[in-house]
Order: sequence, then structure tokens, then C-alpha cells
Amino acid sequence: MAALAREIIGQSSRRYIARSVLQESRGPLGPVLLAMADRKRYVLKSVPDDVFGYYQNMFNDLRPCPYVRVAADAIPEKHMFAYGYLDDHLLSFAQKDVPLPLTKRILRDTLRGLAALHERGIVHTDVKPNNIMLNWNDKNRDIAVEKVQLADIDDAAYVPEGSALVGRAFGNWMWRSPEAHASAACHTPTEMFSFGIVCIYALLKRVIFAVEDEEIIEGEVKEAVVLERQLSYFADGDSYQGLLRYLADNPWVQVFEIVATTFGEKYPREPFALWNYLDADFRDLVGRMSTVDLRKRITAHEALGHQWFADIQD
Repeated sequence: MAALAREIIGQSSRRYIARSVLQESRGPLGPVLLAMADRKRYVLKSVPDDVFGYYQNMFNDLRPCPYVRVAADAIPEKHMFAYGYLDDHLLSFAQKDVPLPLTKRILRDTLRGLAALHERGIVHTDVKPNNIMLNWNDKNRDIAVEKVQLADIDDAAYVPEGSALVGRAFGNWMWRSPEAHASAACHTPTEMFSFGIVCIYALLKRVIFAVEDEEIIEGEVKEAVVLERQLSYFADGDSYQGLLRYLADNPWVQVFEIVATTFGEKYPREPFALWNYLDADFRDLVGRMSTVDLRKRITAHEALGHQWFADIQD
């Protein structure tokens, strides 16, 4: 611990004292640190030298949006950014007994952050509940959320209209879209799919694409089960064909075709649109975000205007 208690001075002249390691060493980038300055907590995180200026400009671009966590300070000689510390993330917070209006507000504010990225041509690349940070309290026995921010922007990228991210399976496999599994061209519609799955998690407290070891038959891989669920929940005839057309000559077309043959009378599809224990407006919203045909997915701005969010006040 003594080795951590060193002073790091930011461009703002704020003096940070590292107190603990939040994430162990990430190779040459070193660990993610929890630090104190002016009696407040900060997260110190380095990025590669050659992208430090790129992300500093991106943070400045996004600074007007309160729903995106950007760096509060920079330490250029260490290629490091300092972020305000938030208490929790949605992955754990959603497991509490959260009233539906509060859950809606958290999702709406996250969507506002995602919309701010997308309108600037920025793709987050890793939308998932543990990248949705928040501060909350229950001092009066009622849960009150003070701040919601989409975090981990230092993995995001500017992707001009007409271009795409290709060649890598972006995001975590439990939240990843069909085209991202295939390492096909990805842009903002790709993470609308992921956000739809986040919304389901926030309401059901269950990761619908999580696969336990006992669910896998011999010779099967977890990703195959995920693809089967994606087609089962979010594909119909038209959207499935739209996905195949989008993938074109991608070798994953054969994978999806094989997965599609598993459905039949013995193993029927379970369309999300028919999950009648969920509100009809919610099913419509998620269905529009998470159809397997990314060219038919609604945008973040369109999702914000959906009826399901209509009763949420600031």
C-alpha cells in the first residue's frame, strides 16, 4: 500500500493520492487506481500513448452531456485520465428491489448518453450493465438515484457515416449482437441491440444470454447457445433473411443457417414479442432495438421517443 501512496498531479493542478488498485495491471498500461484528491474519490486509468490525444478530444466533445462519464482531468506524462468515482453499476444495482419508474429513468438516462455518442458519430463498442455507472442512496428508505452515466468511453471510436468497425467481435459475448458475433461490419445499430438486452436485464434481473456449463451438451460451445437464443427471441422470417443478406459471404452465414434448423415442433422458437408477462410497450421497444436485422433497428433518439418512456419525469 505504501507504494500506491504517491502523488500524481493533473493538468488542473489537482493532486491525486493513489489509495488502492481497482483492476490489476493491464500489461503496459498498468493497473486502474482509486485515488483521493480534495476529499473526493477518482479513478485513474491509462490509455496507450498514441491515442491519448484522440480520447482527450473525444472527452471534450462529449463534455456537454451529463449522461456520459468523461475524464475530469488528465495526466499527459502518464497518458492517464482521472474520472469522478461513481458508487455502483447497473449489473449489481438492478438486483435490488428497484421501483419500475426508477428503472425506466436509469435506462432513459443511459439512452440519452448513448444518443449523445451516436449523434457525434461515436460507437461505444461495449454496451453492458457494468458500464452503466450510478450514484444512489437510500437514506429515507426509498432508493434515490443521483446520477447515471455511460462509462468506459476510452474504448469508444469515431466511426464516420458510411464506415464501420470490422474484423473483431466487439463487446461482451453475453450482450453482443448477431453481426458482432460474426465479426461483421458494426456501427451504432450494433449497440442498440446490446442496449435492448440491457433493458431486459434491468427488468428481469436475468442475463438472458448467460449460459451455464450444465446447459451445454458435449461438443457444444456457449456462443452456439447464445446464437440459438438470439434467433429464437428476436428473429422472424423477414429479419432472419435480412441478417443473412447483411452478412453476405461471411462464413458465419453457415453457422446461423445450422442454428436455424434446430427450431421445429419439438424445439419451437420463443419470440420476445410473446413474453406476455412483460408490458406490451416494453416488448415493442426492445423488439425494435434488438431485431436481428440491424438495418431495421431504431436509433437511440427514436427509442427515447418511444411510448414506454413517456411517463418518466426528470
